[in-house]
Amino acid sequence: MHIGPVIAVTDLDRAREFYEGKLGLTGEETPGGWLLTGGEGTVIYLLAGVPDAGSVSWPVASIRVGDAAETVRALRSRGVPFLGKDDLPFALDEDGVSADTSGVRVAWMRDPDGSVLTIFSRASPA
Repeated sequence: MHIGPVIAVTDLDRAREFYEGKLGLTGEETPGGWLLTGGEGTVIYLLAGVPDAGSVSWPVASIRVGDAAETVRALRSRGVPFLGKDDLPFALDEDGVSADTSGVRVAWMRDPDGSVLTIFSRASPA
């Protein structure tokens, strides 16, 4: 079985610049849109031309990484903006990563259409 999130976008070129250019995923055309791939079997499908893309307030995809803070710093250096303390009901550390979520470290960002994505890693044992 193969499962991957479908993320609606209004402008495929703009979305590709974000997902491929900033997040570093690899893309190729697929029937009905664009297929993005990354490490560990990651797939995301972009569905182009959806007028209300980005209209949901919850994360449409979560990306597991080895170290959330390190990844956030690297993505910020590529121009990826992350949600801050005024945007979220969570305490955040200096990197904008959750400081009060048990067992995981999470950071939230939005794609160009406003869809919420998370970066997360397992919390280090105390």
